[in-house]
Amino acid sequence: MPASDGLQPILTPGEKAVVKDYGGWTNFSLSYGLKPWESADNAEAHQIAKGMASNDQADAKAKGTSK
Repeated sequence: MPASDGLQPILTPGEKAVVKDYGGWTNFSLSYGLKPWESADNAEAHQIAKGMASNDQADAKAKGTSK
């Protein structure tokens, strides 16, 4: 686990699932061109994770399943 994974903000279970699919916080952030050790980039990565988790939840609801 990279040290920058320790900079991960507090995540909801849905956000954690999204980040886990990328192999961790560092990989998730870097995949969007963001540096997890920079505060503004870290906040932006968190917003992306929130949006993706929200979309996953909406998709699951539309399919009649829950995540």
